[in-house]
Amino acid sequence: MKDKIGFIKNIIICIYDLMLLFSILFFLSLPLVSFTSGEVISNNIFYQLYLLIIILAYYIWFWVNHNQTLGMKSWKIILLNKDGTRNITITKCILRILFAVLGGHLLLLIHKKSLHDLISGTYMARIE
Repeated sequence: MKDKIGFIKNIIICIYDLMLLFSILFFLSLPLVSFTSGEVISNNIFYQLYLLIIILAYYIWFWVNHNQTLGMKSWKIILLNKDGTRNITITKCILRILFAVLGGHLLLLIHKKSLHDLISGTYMARIE
């Protein structure tokens, strides 16, 4: 593996993954919208939990099984533990997601690692 990636590439990967995730959320919401005759269901707690489960499943499944999301794969980036191993746990995935949502990427502006990487004990590196 090569060196760690920087802020700009990290943000580009996040945007790419968010576009893919938006598409997944859109298509998995279509059946629910058809059952409600097109009415807005966004204020329904069960719908919000449904979306949250999809988001968590997307990241957890890709990180645990492949060590990279589709956005990371496009940029030839892989997620590793701080010791360089590939066995990412579900707990580490949840910590990464939680602290990334809380602004973990901002630490990359002044530090070489993001907040969610520091807390979860992971880092993203380029694939040779």
